[in-house]
Amino acid sequence: MKILTVKWDQPRILPLYGALQRGVLVKARLGWNIRSLLCEQLGLNPDYVKNRIQTAFLNGKPVDDFDTAMVEDGDILTLSGALPGLAGATLRKGGFFSPMRAALTHQNESGPKQEKEGFITVRIFNILLGELAPVLLSHGIFFPKWEFVSLLQELSPEERAELIGGGEKETAPGGGVTEKSEEIAAADFIEVRTGK
Repeated sequence: MKILTVKWDQPRILPLYGALQRGVLVKARLGWNIRSLLCEQLGLNPDYVKNRIQTAFLNGKPVDDFDTAMVEDGDILTLSGALPGLAGATLRKGGFFSPMRAALTHQNESGPKQEKEGFITVRIFNILLGELAPVLLSHGIFFPKWEFVSLLQELSPEERAELIGGGEKETAPGGGVTEKSEEIAAADFIEVRTGK
């Protein structure tokens, strides 16, 4: 599996919001609970996790206890701030109405867990989008090549040329694609990150 890393500038985060809501791949150490994943692996403050992330789903099921819900390869973790109305109150972790959805709530499967690296899909909604997007980007998010190419199409031609060409507007001899475009075409996955 060939992975190409692309640097994404902080001011350009807004075009990634749609992808973050649909879900992006994040490399993680598996067999950890959600709280450890968020605090120890992604570096979030424990108070932020406790007070700001009000609603979480693991594989489509509401999670009340971040300490017992274990994350495994291929899981889908959805994070949100408080949702409005009765639905929001019912889905809020540990909320007054959470017993109403007891049959739907995520139940941890017992058994020994082996820690290894893998990928999970993370989805972010509402107020957390602007707060957690920079965190995930500094950690690195991954796209299958076809999805990254589709994301590039949402950018303006100038932004696309700057990102693909690293600020250079030149093309290969004969008017072909830039070197970065060729690297994207040859990759299986694209890692997008800020920083280095």
